[in-house]
Amino acid sequence: MEIENKRVLITGAASGIGRALAMSVAIRSPKDIVLVDRNESGLRETEAALAKGGFSVHLEVCDLVDGTAIANLATNVLSKIDCIDLLFANAGISRTGDLTTSEDDWTDSFNVNVMSQVRLARQFVPKMIEAGGGYVVNTASAAGLLTSLGALSYAVTKHGSVAFSEWLAINHAPDNIRVSVLCPMGVRTNMLFPADSATSSMEENLAHRSVVESGTVKEADEVAEFVMEKIGEEEFLILPHPEVAEFYSFRANATSKWIRSMAKYQQSLIN
Repeated sequence: MEIENKRVLITGAASGIGRALAMSVAIRSPKDIVLVDRNESGLRETEAALAKGGFSVHLEVCDLVDGTAIANLATNVLSKIDCIDLLFANAGISRTGDLTTSEDDWTDSFNVNVMSQVRLARQFVPKMIEAGGGYVVNTASAAGLLTSLGALSYAVTKHGSVAFSEWLAINHAPDNIRVSVLCPMGVRTNMLFPADSATSSMEENLAHRSVVESGTVKEADEVAEFVMEKIGEEEFLILPHPEVAEFYSFRANATSKWIRSMAKYQQSLIN
């Protein structure tokens, strides 16, 4: 897909990869950019950064944990912009924990990391089909292809994001709906490097170390530019970290060995 003259919506646009995607999209001359996040002040910062380059955007404050809010978002956006051609369902949350993870954390993780993508597709894909086609880019994680040490609900729901993306790509290929799923490993964002990391729990430290010690930590703008390249090629799996492809192949072809090696790696981080 070429972005020029397209109508683009990006969730999770207040910071990190979402803000970087907005910057990368803007320089490619889209017709419209809609930025969505629950963090209004962060959205305003993204808007200000884009304004320096002479780009204007539409801002929508929305908490994507709420299905009704997503439906209202779509109604509002489609009343101003007839259709979205390119949807970046980028918003996500990271909750660390194990079998003691609370029901509330499970619910929030599932609603944001999986169901927000399902609900956004439900609202915008039919309009894309009516218009002759469109493109959906869901942000998952390397955890969605592998796993995430110290972060049970994150690992499971990111697998759900990958599975949903695959289903969408297969079932709507005849409708000219193209789909990619972004599965980065370490990216320098607030999710990986939170401001309150000094008070992190053992699970949080385990999750953090397992990522930063497994490969290169990339900058968000570097990841965003890689995404632009891969959607130009209509690549389904977008893997900014080449080592993820190697790990994914190992997991698929020697699953028992992969599990044993990951268990051993986890113990090395704990000890």
